[in-house]
Amino acid sequence: MTCTELAALLVDYLNGELVIEHHETVSIHISGCKKCEGFVATYSHTVRVARALPKCCSLSPAFEARLRAALNEHLSE
Repeated sequence: MTCTELAALLVDYLNGELVIEHHETVSIHISGCKKCEGFVATYSHTVRVARALPKCCSLSPAFEARLRAALNEHLSE
């Protein structure tokens, strides 16, 4: 398994939605790859923190459009 393959499966892995063979493959990769071990720990922590945040109202359409544009620009770099 490569680091890129792990990243593609990460959400399903953390949600316990992978078949056992894939789950074991991901677990083995994480245990042998310091980069992915740190990535998974950081990602898991971020999800926990985000879920603990209070819910707020919807974003205005203009703000949401600016935010999406900024994220798309950042992700395309």
